[in-house]
Amino acid sequence: MTKPFDLRELLARVKSVMRRVAAGQRPAAAAPPQDAPPARFAFDGWLLDTGTRSLSGAGGAEVTLTRGEFDLLLALVERPQRVLTRDQLMELIYNRDAGPFDRTIDVQIGRLRKKIETDVQQPRIIKAVRGLGYQFAVEVTRLNDDGPQHG
Repeated sequence: MTKPFDLRELLARVKSVMRRVAAGQRPAAAAPPQDAPPARFAFDGWLLDTGTRSLSGAGGAEVTLTRGEFDLLLALVERPQRVLTRDQLMELIYNRDAGPFDRTIDVQIGRLRKKIETDVQQPRIIKAVRGLGYQFAVEVTRLNDDGPQHG
């Protein structure tokens, strides 16, 4: 690396090397069991169904989500009220770290907000936490055959 260099680029390169080294040492992620029942989550008038990979609003109107949008929403819904960094979200969704200039999560959040927020300028479901990341700020209920479970 030649001088002068950007500290964010140096950090990204170090993380990349460490990730490659760690990838050789950690076991492959276990696939979820095929007979595991699909989960359904209710939040703020929305229903997210992991079995059909669908999101439906009031009255059952289905909202089309891309794979990335669905995976991001699921990661947030499974961890309500927790602040998740971009790196954590990238790891959960894409199994990789965010680079120093990677805006993937921000773009996906923006697209998702356009689909689920009533006012994109004043989001209340997915909130940005300055300097940290994003938080799924509404209550989530996990629906199953035994009845609702609040999370």
